[in-house]
Amino acid sequence: MHFPVLPRDRSAAIAAYPHGACPGWAVAIAVPALCALLLAGATPSAAQYAPSLVLSGLDQPVRLVAPPGDDRLFVVEQPGRIRVFDRDGGDRGLFLDLTGNISQGGERGLLGLAFAPDYATSGRFFVDFTDLAGDTRLVRYSVSGDPDRANAASADTLLTVDQPYGNHNGGHLEFGPDGWLYFGLGDGGSGGDPENRAQDGQSLLGKLLRLDVSGPVALPAPGNPFVGTAPRDEIWALGLRNPWCFSFDRLTGDLYIADVGQGVREEIDIAAAGAGGQNYGWRLMEGNACFNPASGCNDGSLTLPVHQYTHGGTPFRCSISGGYVYRGSAIAGLQGTYLFADYCSGQVWGLRWTAGGGPASVTELTAMLSPAGGYASISAFGQDADGELYILDYGNGKAYRIVAATSGEGPPLPSRPWLGQNLPNPFNPSTLIPFHVPSSGDVSLTVHDLAGRRVRTLVDGPLDAGEHAVAWDGRAASAEDLPGGVYLARLTTMDGTSLRKLVLVR
Repeated sequence: MHFPVLPRDRSAAIAAYPHGACPGWAVAIAVPALCALLLAGATPSAAQYAPSLVLSGLDQPVRLVAPPGDDRLFVVEQPGRIRVFDRDGGDRGLFLDLTGNISQGGERGLLGLAFAPDYATSGRFFVDFTDLAGDTRLVRYSVSGDPDRANAASADTLLTVDQPYGNHNGGHLEFGPDGWLYFGLGDGGSGGDPENRAQDGQSLLGKLLRLDVSGPVALPAPGNPFVGTAPRDEIWALGLRNPWCFSFDRLTGDLYIADVGQGVREEIDIAAAGAGGQNYGWRLMEGNACFNPASGCNDGSLTLPVHQYTHGGTPFRCSISGGYVYRGSAIAGLQGTYLFADYCSGQVWGLRWTAGGGPASVTELTAMLSPAGGYASISAFGQDADGELYILDYGNGKAYRIVAATSGEGPPLPSRPWLGQNLPNPFNPSTLIPFHVPSSGDVSLTVHDLAGRRVRTLVDGPLDAGEHAVAWDGRAASAEDLPGGVYLARLTTMDGTSLRKLVLVR
C-alpha cells in the first residue's frame, strides 16, 4: 500500500500540436488529412460497465468484504474502525472500533479483515493492524450476540511481526480456496529494502504467509513449500516489496498479487492454483528489471511478473491497487477479468489470464468505470458474497459497485467497436492494443501517422464478437522501424469505428 498526498485537481494537461485543430477537438492536430481520419470515428463507444455509488461518508476506506453467504458489506477504515452496511448502502452501525489500539497514519493503521469460511457458525474473523508500538499484529475476534457488533473482548493475538520502519506494512488477509489464511507482509519499509528482508528466508517481511489460525497462535499451514528447509515454515512465497492487494480467482483458485513498486515499476504476479514457493524477485528485481544488483540479478530461479506498468505519465501513475477476478453474475462481459487500478492516476484496467495460455489482454476501463469528476485516489477493490466488485475511493470516502450498464444505472451496452488504451504507452519497442468487437464479422485494425497515411495493418479479416488484443512492434508494413512520435490506431467493423492515440518513443 502506498498513500501519498495528492492534489484534488489532477486534470491532465493535453499535448498540442502547432499546425491547426480539428473542429470540436481540444487537441490540435497536424493536418486536415488527420482531422478527417479522427472525425470519421469520433463518436465514443457506449459503456459496457458503470460505477454505481453505494456508500459515502467513509473515513479512508481500505477494504470492503463480506462473510460467505452474507448480504451485508463490511468496510475497513484505516484509522481503526470496521463499519457494517446493507448491500444497498443502509448503515447498520459500527462493527468494531480499534482506534485506541493502533498506530495510524501514512501506511499504518487497520489494514486487513477476513472472515473465517465457517463464519456463519463460528463467528470468527481476523484483522491486521499496526499496534501502538508500530508493529504488525494479527488478531482473531468473534461476533457478539448482535450480528452487527463484534465482541471486542474476544481478541486473541495470533502473530506479532516487528516493523523496523513506518511504511510497507502490507496487511492484506484472504482465506484461500484451501481454507487456510494467507497474510501479505511488506518488506519492512524505508526504501530499497536496505536490510534485504524480502530475500531473507528467516524474516517474515516481504513475504506471503499461509497460516493455520484455528488454535491459540498462528502456525504454518500443512503443505507449505518450505517446511523443513531454510526459509521459515510460515512462508508461501517470498520476494515481495509491498503486496497490496492479493486475491484468489473464485472459479480457478489462481492467486493474483499486486506488488507496489519502488520508484519505476508496478507489477502483477500470478500463480496457478495450489502453486507455492515462488520468489517474485524483490529487491533483486523491480518488475522485470534488475534493481539491486543493477545487472546479473536473475539466476533463473525468480518468477517474473505477468504484467507491469511504469510510474509517471499523464495522469501521473505511482502505486498499484490490486483487485479481484470478476466472478459475479450481473456482468457477463466482465467474467474472468482481473481488475486493478493505480492509486494516484485513478486509472482502472482489466487483465485476462489463464494458467494454460498466460496473459491474453490488458484493457483500460477507466472511461467506463469512473464516476463524474473521477476518483481522488483508489485504495482498493471490494467483493461481496455474490462476487460483485466495488471500487474504494480513499480520498473521497466513497464505495462504488461495478454494475452492468443495462441495469438502469448506466448507458446501454456498446453496439460499436471500442479500442482500449495500449499498454505500455508511451512504448518502445512494442505495445499491446486491446479492443472490443461487438458482433462477429470482418475487422480492420490499422495504424496511421499524423498525415493520415496508413503505416501498418495489424488485423484484416473475420473475428468473433468479444474482447481481443494485438501487439504492434513499432514497425511499418515494410518491417522498417518507424520514427518516434504520435500515431493513431483505427479499429473498423461493420458496427462502426474507434480510434486511439499511440505514442512511440525512440
